[in-house]
Amino acid sequence: MRPPMNHTAYKVTTTRNAYGDFTASGETALKCHVRIITFHNSTNADETTDSDALMWFEPDSGVVKQDIIKFEGTHYRVDRVVEARRLRSPAVQFLKVELMKYGVIS
Repeated sequence: MRPPMNHTAYKVTTTRNAYGDFTASGETALKCHVRIITFHNSTNADETTDSDALMWFEPDSGVVKQDIIKFEGTHYRVDRVVEARRLRSPAVQFLKVELMKYGVIS
């Protein structure tokens, strides 16, 4: 089952200034489904992850780990990307992304 892509998030392109700080140099709008959460603990074998938000994107969105995503004025860093596939099908249906809040980017 594919989630509805009713929201818009922005993939932020960043560069570093002379002081080493990240500055936003551009944004790309992406359709997504969003779940803002205060705490999410996902345990997989010996790995535990905490997330501040979950987002689902189209498979061709280009979202990868460490990207910066902006949604409703809040910046998030992509912590994990899971490619969702149907059983016995190599086609990716959507991307499930775990996000952590990220500091302000000027």
